[in-house]
Amino acid sequence: MKMQYLFLDELGNIRSGWRVLLFLVILFAVASIVFYLASIVISDIAFYSPLLLVVCIGLATLIMVVMFEKRPLHSVGLPVHKRMPVEMLQGILVGGIMFSVVFIAQSAPGWVTLEWRGLAPADILGIILFTGVFFFLAAFGEELFFRGYPFQTLVESIKAPAAVIIMSAAFSVAHMTNPNISVLALVNIFLAGVWLCVAYLKTRTLWFPTGLHLSWNFMQGTIFSYPVSGQLFEEKTLFHNSVSGPVLLTGGDFGPEAGLMTTVVLLLGTLYIYKSKYFRIAEGVWTVERFIRDELERYAK
Repeated sequence: MKMQYLFLDELGNIRSGWRVLLFLVILFAVASIVFYLASIVISDIAFYSPLLLVVCIGLATLIMVVMFEKRPLHSVGLPVHKRMPVEMLQGILVGGIMFSVVFIAQSAPGWVTLEWRGLAPADILGIILFTGVFFFLAAFGEELFFRGYPFQTLVESIKAPAAVIIMSAAFSVAHMTNPNISVLALVNIFLAGVWLCVAYLKTRTLWFPTGLHLSWNFMQGTIFSYPVSGQLFEEKTLFHNSVSGPVLLTGGDFGPEAGLMTTVVLLLGTLYIYKSKYFRIAEGVWTVERFIRDELERYAK
């Protein structure tokens, strides 16, 4: 085998694994520069970290997609089309319903109680606006990274099932240092990665999985006032949440994402999205299959 085939495919393009590695190198370089510059002018850099991460991932994606691969940025799952609001709303509704099922399953046997914090209307509005923006930035940033360029590039070469497993495992590993992490929590985060990958594959845009991710975290952290992946934003919740019952089912201090109830909901939610006819690829949306077909036609000429 010629050395060039380690780096190039039959069409003369750099193999997907090397492109993902290049993306990661560029992201590291961009993040180092952005966070250094931000630290000079911002005192509380942790507060702005979700926004800064979105900027860094967005710039690395822009460099790879537009400058390196010479294709439009919307081809990475960011098309502005007439179904965009529908896809976001579908994600928000499905994600919100799914987490509400988790809450109902825990509250029915009396394992969780909510105590109103006695907030003024202005405080309620402030909490909803702040956490809404925070969870949107966190969700969009994670979707842009874990379901964006790296995932889509892997789908080109090793096909969707293997790419889903790899990126879902990476999604789980990225949460290993969260407070009160457990084996079941890591398993559920892996399943959440599969859930969100399937959501992308059904629509080939990031709007639907971003809506799912946003509403799941917002309902979990703001409305029902649980820890979100082990992190409790106590001053940014509407209630005081008290959880009892079996830790295996409720998740304990990590939150519901470390419980078997979440395992069941994620499996059923993923199956529903996979089977449902309500989630589909909108007309004209760029897909990997279309890219490969166009490349083969160009190569044949």
